[in-house]
Amino acid sequence: MVAWPGMGPLEELLFLGTLMALGAFSIDVMLPALEATAHRYGTSPTAAQLVVGLYFLGFALGQRLWGPLMDALGRRKVLRGALFGFSLAALATVAAPGFSLLLAARFVQGFFAASFRIGVTASIRDRYRGEAMARRLSYALLVLMVAPVLAPALGVALLALGPWAPYALPAFLGLLALLWSGRFRETLPEEARRPLRLASLGEGALLVLRDRRAGLYALALGGVFGILYAYLAASAELYKAHLGLSNPAFALAFGATGLVLAGANLLGPQVVARLGLGKALRRAVAGLLALLLFLPLHALAPRPFPFWLHLTSVLLLVVFTFPNAQARALEGLGKVAGLAASFTGFLSTLLAALLGTLVGQASGGAPLPFSLGLLGLGVLAFAAVFLAEASPLCGSPPPGGPGGSPPGSAPPGGGGGPGG
Repeated sequence: MVAWPGMGPLEELLFLGTLMALGAFSIDVMLPALEATAHRYGTSPTAAQLVVGLYFLGFALGQRLWGPLMDALGRRKVLRGALFGFSLAALATVAAPGFSLLLAARFVQGFFAASFRIGVTASIRDRYRGEAMARRLSYALLVLMVAPVLAPALGVALLALGPWAPYALPAFLGLLALLWSGRFRETLPEEARRPLRLASLGEGALLVLRDRRAGLYALALGGVFGILYAYLAASAELYKAHLGLSNPAFALAFGATGLVLAGANLLGPQVVARLGLGKALRRAVAGLLALLLFLPLHALAPRPFPFWLHLTSVLLLVVFTFPNAQARALEGLGKVAGLAASFTGFLSTLLAALLGTLVGQASGGAPLPFSLGLLGLGVLAFAAVFLAEASPLCGSPPPGGPGGSPPGSAPPGGGGGPGG
């Protein structure tokens, strides 16, 4: 059997970004279909938000499995298996005869999608560290930004075929990504893998738990992601039921936000290079909190465009904060990169899924309670980042100074060797 040629650096970054986008696409493409889903299964639009919330919950719980598996078996094999499971679960959402079965299939789909975030983060961490890692995560996120730009418009178009059609697209895209993954080269060499034993898992978990900064950054990421998750869950009701937008206008507003975030994401690595990772992150969360403090005042008498602009500015800082906080959390954990990404990802995503779903369900998309919920999540992120920055870095400083390893170099430790 002839082996497929491996990916070059640019194609690999594009592939990893596509994996992250696939998980997001599976949410965004069906946001215009939530009302149709509610009609199809005889439930309310607010209850239909659980199609998003259960996906997030499965995503959170899946991260406890995928990191240790990838540290033991390698990134490539586990990612390919998860892509297959994701595609099957996506097909089940198309054919689900009842709302409970739809939610169960969405939970399983989110569970498999969790492997994409873990695999992308750990694969990049295998080769890079510090600012170099944050830069590459930002570029991978740039591909992810395609999802909110295109997915809602595609969801509106697919609704013409029926309420099931937006659920079918992720299954098709998952199968295409599975074929493409045949070219992905393993980034974790055999000698750097950690056996999947309870003793080994316990040792790795202790290394993560002893890093106070990693725990605090997991809380910060929980708050930041909670803002994003609440927005994703409630945006359809917010814009359509409370701000009076039609389905096509909602898709346009949602896609325009994604386009702004994609453009701004290009500037993220330059800002970090100029200010340094820690300083840029502190300024971002301070700006985020300032914007969120004024959002409830704006929500007292919201008009569609000004409110959209304010909310888009909030999300811009959310997107900037994610790769930098993630890189900061993993700086001292190169020996267990997969487990560290899994553990911090699990804590942050579980917190975000619970709090974001709570904000969406409690507010029903109404602007004022929605804005107050986002403010609470912003306060959590702000406090956690500033406490983390006051904590010492676990382990030795990275080679090449505080900025991290130079591009192309490998971080020290067993889990961070050069890729194959």
